[in-house]
Amino acid sequence: MFNLTRFWKTGAPCICLVFIAVLFGGCGRRDCKTFLPHYALALNETSHRASQVVGFKPGQRLVIADLRGPGVIRHIWLTTQAQDSQIYGKIVLRAFWDGEPHPSIEAPLGDFFGTGFGEERTVLSAAVEMIPSGPPGRAALTCRLPMPFEQARLELENQSDEEVPMFSIVNWSAVPRLPQGAGRLHAQWRRSGPVNRGQGHIALLAKGEGAYIGMVFSIHRLGEGAWVEGGDDVYINLDEAEWKAIETWDAAHLPADRRIPAGERSVANQPMGPVRPTLAGVGLEDYFGMSWGFRETCQGAYHGISLGPEDENRLTAYRFHLLDPIRFQKNIIVHMRNHGWDVQARADDIATVAFWYQNEPHLTFPELPAADTRLRPVE
Repeated sequence: MFNLTRFWKTGAPCICLVFIAVLFGGCGRRDCKTFLPHYALALNETSHRASQVVGFKPGQRLVIADLRGPGVIRHIWLTTQAQDSQIYGKIVLRAFWDGEPHPSIEAPLGDFFGTGFGEERTVLSAAVEMIPSGPPGRAALTCRLPMPFEQARLELENQSDEEVPMFSIVNWSAVPRLPQGAGRLHAQWRRSGPVNRGQGHIALLAKGEGAYIGMVFSIHRLGEGAWVEGGDDVYINLDEAEWKAIETWDAAHLPADRRIPAGERSVANQPMGPVRPTLAGVGLEDYFGMSWGFRETCQGAYHGISLGPEDENRLTAYRFHLLDPIRFQKNIIVHMRNHGWDVQARADDIATVAFWYQNEPHLTFPELPAADTRLRPVE
């Protein structure tokens, strides 16, 4: 008989490596057999922890883990004790894999862990958690996304004006070797605004081979009407002309015979962009597991709303594709259309953190705006 307790004790240590293998091996690949030994080898891994409690000064870059592998980061936990109620919008998380000079993860802590605008709200997802603890500036932050590496450096940057105590735990496992093709975790904060109706926000631009696994999406409504409809459009394995057309939202980059006919509409009966999406969305709330609008905050393992739409016209929702990763072999663009409902003109301020795995190297991220710029509403 299947014993859940026994399974957890004996099988759980290898789940993360199996997850990575499934994402990047795929049983349709000829080398799928190369992943089978790693399921057993994961049971022989050794456990390690990097932990500290330190004073964190304004402007300081604090290294919370500097690791030599091969290994997999299994769990990250962070908290602080600050007077600044927006402290989690002013501390930036960065991760550097395998000696690369540019970060593969770069995002404000709050956005990475599920809530935008420097706010603290309850998030209980399978990937990340945020649990407020009394006054603002004390929430517990947890990440359980597996992060394979040969070398790893995780750092925080304090972009606030306050010195705060910083508490951190990074649990990781040393393994004999990583599965062939195990991608590195990436996460990037991007912002667009004001985003007019009929336009959109690019949440992810990536080149290489990998899998998109989700997003934290924050929107500040700057106009009238609901922020429903619109939706997610995913473009996979584009050629250079298609990539440029989507990146600039301008069909002029395409030859005339490849342009979409004027007036053609999307599956959601909205104006079509310059290129037909590989995966077409039907509505913004639909992508985040809701229907007929964002009604109330809710917590799910793979989708939910952490910051409610009644909160000063602001919303944060999350969606994780841990069971349905979106794979790409050449490149990917994830585009969030802005449309609204029963309104002719609108504009919104949109910020996202996209999460994906890919083989290095990755596209270098644009420079992250300063904290006061990130937290100031667009005009």
